[in-house]
This record gives sequence, structure tokens and C-alpha cells, in this order.
Amino acid sequence: MTSRVRWLLVFGVLVVGGALGWATYLGHAVPPVRPLPPAAPLQVRRGPIQPPFTDGELKQFLKDARQAEAMADPLQRCLAYPEPPGVHWTKAVTSAYCHYLFDPVVTAAQARDLIENGHVSELEQKLSAAEQAQFSQEGAQSLLDRTYNLAFGGSTDDTRALMDAWKRQAPDSPFALAASGTAYVAMAQRQRGSAYAQKTPQSSFEAMHRLLERAREDLDRAVALDPRLTPAYVAMIYVGALDSDPAYAFSAAKRALHVDPASYPAYARLVWMSQPKWGGNVAQMQRIVDASQQHAKQNPLLLLLLSERSGGEDYVENCACNPFDEDDLYRKVFAEAAPVRMLMSAGWAAANRNNIALSVVYRSELLRFDPGQLDHRESRAFNLIMLGEPEWGLAEGNALVKLAPQDETAYDVLGQAHRALGDAGQAANDFEQALRLNPTDTWTLTAVGDIYVNVTHDWDKGWAVANRLVQLSPEDPRGWFMRANIQRAQPRDGLEQTIAEFTSRFGTTPGNEGLVAQMKAIRPQ
Repeated sequence: MTSRVRWLLVFGVLVVGGALGWATYLGHAVPPVRPLPPAAPLQVRRGPIQPPFTDGELKQFLKDARQAEAMADPLQRCLAYPEPPGVHWTKAVTSAYCHYLFDPVVTAAQARDLIENGHVSELEQKLSAAEQAQFSQEGAQSLLDRTYNLAFGGSTDDTRALMDAWKRQAPDSPFALAASGTAYVAMAQRQRGSAYAQKTPQSSFEAMHRLLERAREDLDRAVALDPRLTPAYVAMIYVGALDSDPAYAFSAAKRALHVDPASYPAYARLVWMSQPKWGGNVAQMQRIVDASQQHAKQNPLLLLLLSERSGGEDYVENCACNPFDEDDLYRKVFAEAAPVRMLMSAGWAAANRNNIALSVVYRSELLRFDPGQLDHRESRAFNLIMLGEPEWGLAEGNALVKLAPQDETAYDVLGQAHRALGDAGQAANDFEQALRLNPTDTWTLTAVGDIYVNVTHDWDKGWAVANRLVQLSPEDPRGWFMRANIQRAQPRDGLEQTIAEFTSRFGTTPGNEGLVAQMKAIRPQ
């Protein structure tokens, strides 16, 4: 099973109860994270709570979102995207964020062309103009920072070679040194990976530290040559966080905010590294967010940080939310536009808590700001089908197959959409293609087995799938239920033996009484 979330099919007699379905789903959701301390809890209203938006508002949002997503230009697509229903995001904030994410002064391709053709002086003139503009022109906040993020933040060996070529042509250029340091930090993060420390090899940490040392050298030289070079300071904050050197990080932040008191990248990085899971605390996060808001009139991007006052990603992921609390969290934590990482966490968490509509809204806004998040796009496609949008789900499946033809989950999206549209034969073909890419995926086996058993009554194929499920995952009830239903419906010998084996395997575990009762109920009366 891949790391992407796929929704458990619950068709016909394969339904084994809500508890089983959600246990299966939650097993493929998000990795466990440390619970947050009780500081600054969300103030949940008591008494009657109205949903945050009506069905009509949701349908209009989906219609407008799909229309915006048809636009090819990423910036125009982002600017045209609807705001979430039921809350009132400020247009100035979302517009600034769209420009921050999609509107560099120089693109990576343009920078490459200038460096490879020996025109680094022209590149540096553009960067110098951007540096001047972000301090003097309204609407140009963080212009140089976003250019460095988008043009020089690559973590590949190819990017490294390009930065070295730039430095050879201009060894004393602060812009080249800052770009080189930024690339080293990206490479260090790639070496570190995203796993918890105890699951990360020591060799990865050693490689990360070597790259961070090189990053420090370049970044320290860059700001010595140009003390106003804010992208270098922001990269230094990241170096300190990755290298467990908070003194270095906070020194860089202090210098960045001295140069640009309204620096969104500096404040955002400080909030990120102050999360409890990185050794900080919620109170510290709140102090940083509150300090940033003193400059929000100068830089509307700072309003994005309001969503993190309650504890950021961990708080959203670990909220002990019932459906009413989930709606209240949406109204309060996401009352204003939020950074990509907050929307990402909220999308996973809302789906985990079975609020499919909110999950679609969060993930749609995430894809507005970061359309390259294919895992979330796939998960949203399943959600869309569940919300009664199978045609859009089908279109997404076709698009995902083109983007990632070796990704079995894209074919699962197609299969789920075709099944919802009543084309079970094509759905089976889609699932079979997914299985050719990943023959051991029990989710897909269950999906195609459901079609063979409950729609086409292709008993031999269904039987092969059921046995494969039992073989791959004997502790998963779905294979056993599939086998028993075939034995009853065909009929086929061995039903009593299947019931006995199931009862023996699952009947001794407290809480499985309902499963055992459902299995025994398959026995003909």
C-alpha cells in the first residue's frame, strides 16, 4: 500500500461495519505526531452550531474551483480561484500569496539560461532591482525572497553544478553566494528526509551536516557583502533549525527583521521551527505570530500566520474534534488564508475525522497554492467522488494518469470514478492496471474483488482475489468476508470452514463481536 490515502470501498455485502472501515482508512492516513500541550485550546462554542456553509455554497465553490483549475497559467489560476465557502479570506492576502508562490523576478529556466551563457551580470542586475523593489515598492514585499525560493531552491546535483558555475563567474557576488547557500540547504534537507530522527540513518545526518557547513560558509559571506540580502538570512534560519543550532537561527532572524521588520519568510520560518515537535512550544509560536501582526499593514502575507496561533500543524492534526468542533475549527483557525503546510495538515485531518466536505475545501485551496501536490490531488479526487462529483473525479483520474503513469493510485481514482458512474467493467480494468503496477495492494484487490463478486459475478476471479487477500493480509477481515460471500452466493463448498477459521482468528479479540456476528450471519438460514 502506498502512503497516499485511499478510501475503503464499502459496496454491498462487503460492508463490514463502520469501525472496521475507519480502522482500515486511518491506517493509511498520517504518521503519529506528539500531542500538543494544553496551551491555547480552541474556544469551541457550546450549544447549537450551524454548519460553516450550505450545500449550495459548497456546490458553487466546487464549480468555481473546477473552472479556475482549467486555467493553464499558475498565477492567473491562483488569483481566479474562489475563496473557501463560509469564511471571508482577504483578497489582498490571497493575492499576495499567489504572487509569492508563482511570480518570481527570474524563473529557474531564465536563471539557467543566463548563467550557462555567461550573462551573470544581467541576472544580478535583475536580482538587485528586486532587492531594491521589495524595500521601496508597495506590493513587492518579499520579492527577492520568493525569487530565491522558486529559482534557486532546487536540491538536485544539476542545480548544484549551476550554482558552482555562477560562483566561478562571479566569486564575490553576494547574490551568487546566497543562491549557492540556498541550494546547499535544499540538498541538506533532501539528505535529512522527512522521517523521524530514530528512523533516519546516521549516514544521512552526517551528509546533511556536511552540506549545512558549506551552506553556512556561503550564506555568511553573502550577508557580509550585502547586509540587506534577506533570502540569505532566511536560509540561515533553516540551517540553524536543521543543525540544532537555535542561537545561529535566532541571530539570523534578528538580523533579517532588522533589515526588513515585515519579512514574511523570516517570521514564517521562526514559527515553523518553534512548533512543539521541533522542541518549541505553543506559547513561543503565539509570541512570534503576535509580533508579526504589528507589521501586517506593511505586508499582508503576515496574516497567513494567524492560522498557526493555536499550535500549527500539530494542533490541527491532533484536535479531538467531533463534527461540530471540526466546523468550529474551520471557522476560527482558518478564518483567514493559511500557508500551504497548514492546509495540507487540515486536509488530511478532516478526512481522518470523516468530514469529507471540509477535506475537499482544504485540499482544493492547497492545490490552488501548490498544484504539484499529487498525493493530495489523488486523495481529493476520491473525496470528490464521495461528494457526488464522479465526472470531476473521472477527469482528475485521467489527468493524474498522464502526470504519473506509473502511479497505481491514479488508476485507482479512475476505477473509483468509473464505478460511481456505473461502468463496472471499465472500473475493473482500471483496478487491474493498478494491480499490474502494485500486485500486493490490498485496497485495490478489495475494490476489484467487490466488482467480481457483487456486479459481474465472475466467481473464479473473485475467488482468486479473495484468496490473495487472505494470503497477503490474514488479519484483514475483508478477504475472509469476500470468500464467505462467494461460497454462499455461487454457492461453493467450504462456507462453514471459512466461518470457523474466521471465528477462531478474530473471535478471541475484545471488540470483534460485531465482526464475528456479521460473518455468522452469512450462513444460509
